[in-house]
Amino acid sequence: MRLIFILLALSTLASCANRIYGISEEQWATLSSSEREQMIAHHQEMEVLREQRRIEEAKITVEQEKQTLLEMESRQAHVEQIYAQEPNIQGDLLRVTIRSGELYMHGKHRSYRPVSFRIADGEQKVITFHHSQKRHYQIDVAVEYYNGVLSFDYERNNRYDYRYDLAYEPAWRHGKYYKNITLNKHSHSQARNIEIIVEIASQHHRYD
Repeated sequence: MRLIFILLALSTLASCANRIYGISEEQWATLSSSEREQMIAHHQEMEVLREQRRIEEAKITVEQEKQTLLEMESRQAHVEQIYAQEPNIQGDLLRVTIRSGELYMHGKHRSYRPVSFRIADGEQKVITFHHSQKRHYQIDVAVEYYNGVLSFDYERNNRYDYRYDLAYEPAWRHGKYYKNITLNKHSHSQARNIEIIVEIASQHHRYD
């Protein structure tokens, strides 16, 4: 019982400079031979468990990284097939134009030069927007087009999701205008009243 009490008490104590099997020299000196043997066995058991957990976590991390890499390689190959206009490939190639309104750069909302770019289904791009007059004022905004959904200000690792999504519409075949788009004030771009024009540059089979 005294050993159990000591183990519980240790969890509330600050770490010491000199420790023996996880406890201070002063506490070690108070233990009997039997208690020291139990302490050593307990410490070694915990070390084995920690090492096993570390190995398992490392295996899981490696497997997750492997799966992520395979997915990225697969998506990139699919994107290249769309750009090459290979037959029997699902997904579209879009022409996207973003203009008007303001983006947040260098501490305030500012006007920017319009941009136009192509993006394939399954692709992610980082688009650089420059101030309409001062080119050294700029902001990078992530854009993704995946499974028929175009996402502006896309941040995969952000805790909160403030992106603006546009789902595929047949009207994209001839070009569609989306006006007065404003994003959350906590988003990366903090876009205000921007205009996004979406047109299909090359269409393949649509997803079901």
